[in-house]
Amino acid sequence: MSRVSKGVIICLALIGICSLGQWVGDAFPPSVAQAPERRLPRRRFRGLFRDLQLSRQQRQAIRAIRQQYGSQTREKAQLLRQTRKELKAMIASEAAEAEIRAQFQTLEQLTQENLKLRFENMMAIRDVLTPDQRQQLAQKLAERRQQRRQRRFNPEDSEG
Repeated sequence: MSRVSKGVIICLALIGICSLGQWVGDAFPPSVAQAPERRLPRRRFRGLFRDLQLSRQQRQAIRAIRQQYGSQTREKAQLLRQTRKELKAMIASEAAEAEIRAQFQTLEQLTQENLKLRFENMMAIRDVLTPDQRQQLAQKLAERRQQRRQRRFNPEDSEG
């Protein structure tokens, strides 16, 4: 296998690894780091917290947190998608290895920044919840992740 082919395969594998950052994001409130065109309906967010019996003050605090972090995370997520798209195009093109590596470094940095913002958002929301609410939320998030895995690996089961 040629050196260039190995480099392309390695880059594609690394892009896949970076995509794992999105899976890590499943543990956070859904629409926080998604671009406006991909945002989930507000009812999904409400559904996540619906059974937690939040007080009025808790709902207001969470809404303020989402507003505080929302624009930053959407902006960072859009930049991340664009950088990933550019990297894929560079890999398929005749771009120099050094350029591709530089683009990958940018992607890596943006991924870390995005994950950090999402983490900070989650921690701020966590501070608003009681220990029992945190436990209930963790259970709901685990159930949601399991449902996503099932849909991902059994797409015919989720049709209809």
